[in-house]
This record gives sequence, C-alpha cells and structure tokens, in this order.
Amino acid sequence: MSQQLQEEVMNAQFPGALCESRELSRESFYLLYGGILFIGLYLGIMFLMATVLIIYYKQISEGYDDRERYQIMQKVGMSKREVRRSIRSQVLTVFFLPLIAAFVHIAVAFKVITKLLATLNLVNVPLFAVCTVVTGAVFAVFYVIVFAVTAREYYKIVN
Repeated sequence: MSQQLQEEVMNAQFPGALCESRELSRESFYLLYGGILFIGLYLGIMFLMATVLIIYYKQISEGYDDRERYQIMQKVGMSKREVRRSIRSQVLTVFFLPLIAAFVHIAVAFKVITKLLATLNLVNVPLFAVCTVVTGAVFAVFYVIVFAVTAREYYKIVN
C-alpha cells in the first residue's frame, strides 16, 4: 500500500515528495535509535565496570600497603571498631567522590544536554529527567555494593 502511494505521488509530478506509512516510519526510528541505545548501554556498562574495577584494585593495593600502619595503630591502642571506621571513611571517600562529581556534572550540563537532544527532536524533558535520575540511582546502587565488598576485603587485608 505504501509503495503504491509512493508511486502515485511520484507520478503526479511532485518531485522530492515523500510518502511514508506510520509503520515504515516507526521501523526506521527503531533502526536508528535502537543501535544508538545499544552502543550507549554497552559503552556505559564498560566504562562503569572499568571505573569500579580500577578503584577496587587501587583500594586493595593500598590495603596491602597500609597493613603495617594499622597493625601499629592497634598495638598503640586503637580499637578494631576505630580501625573499621577509619577504613570505611577512607574507602567511602575514594569510591563516592567520583560519583558525586558525576552528579554535579550532569546537574550543571542538564540544560545543555536537553538543547542537544532537542536538535534530535527529543523534546520530552520530564522523561529525560526521570531517565537521568534512574540511571544515577542504578550507578549509586552498583557503587554501594562494590563499596561494601571493597571495605570488607580491605578490612580483611589489614587484620
């Protein structure tokens, strides 16, 4: 049907006219933005994993370096609870400083990003805001899980 209509429009001497069905339009939309979505998700997951693993291994190697210092502090009179609190605050700072910086960056750049998306005819700002918040929450949950694992491993290394 769409093909016939396209031929009729072309035969009616309307050069450059385009007639496309809703189904074809939807299909081309999914082809274009589906690929972009896949690439974005893939790169996002890869960068997240790389960042978290770099921070994790950096903290673990620092744990091996700090082992003697914490043992000396415990011999001097520092309790295990104080050691755990010290480790927790150190690892907390290293893990969540990049996440806080990312949230600040996205908050500052939000207006520019919405204008950039408007050039692609993506003008649903509330949807973009919800997606941004949900993505930030997913990142935060992932960071919290890896933070807990890292702090526990760091404490095991020190003790």
